[in-house]
Amino acid sequence: YLTKDLPADAERISIPVAAGTELAGLVFHPGAANDTGYWILQLHGNADSAFSPWQLRHCQAIRRAGFGVMDIDYRGFGMTPGIASEAGMYEDAEAAYKALVMRGVPPSRVILLGHSLGAGPAVLLATRHRAAALVLFGAFTSIPDAAADTYPLLPVRYAASVQFDSLARMSDVHMPVIITHSRTDTLVPYSHALRLFAQANEPKLLLTFESPANDGFGGHVDTLFEHLDELKSALAGMLPPQAPAREL
Repeated sequence: YLTKDLPADAERISIPVAAGTELAGLVFHPGAANDTGYWILQLHGNADSAFSPWQLRHCQAIRRAGFGVMDIDYRGFGMTPGIASEAGMYEDAEAAYKALVMRGVPPSRVILLGHSLGAGPAVLLATRHRAAALVLFGAFTSIPDAAADTYPLLPVRYAASVQFDSLARMSDVHMPVIITHSRTDTLVPYSHALRLFAQANEPKLLLTFESPANDGFGGHVDTLFEHLDELKSALAGMLPPQAPAREL
């Protein structure tokens, strides 16, 4: 399902990480006509890749909305070799953030966007680094909580070795936070968004999508990217305007 013929506006990148491995990723530069001056570091969800048709579609939508975007494959995902792990995803998100800053994007212009499983590393990054804002889409409070919702009769909450406990970390995030979720999400219940939002510090905003996208998952995959105008308006109300960034 990975796309070999990339769009003309996509720049393929490699980011060195531990043990000689390089993360595969893509950069989409903002268009000059509507450049907001902000860049989005997109941390995608499970069973996905920056090189999948839908991720390419999502990144192009972000670019059309006036943002630069960097999207990477964690180790064990998509085009990046290795074994997937919680610790590895945290390290890979850290490497991507530093790579974007090294390209000349100031932290004050970086928006951390975590989708689904990618919300875990996005939240941890937000506790460790400066950024303009944290945006979570289709996020769960933790893996044990999500597993308990899916398998309520099994003791999965106590057996899950992978945690991604975003709820426990939200109070340590001190930047604008936007929680976005489809109320009809069939993979991660809307209640996770409510709990994350309640735990977040001000300034914060809960952006709820009432009608699901036609993605087969109640809007868990596509909804935000079909309503980026709403996210752009929400960010404009929380962040200072920026002059277009120089070419990076």
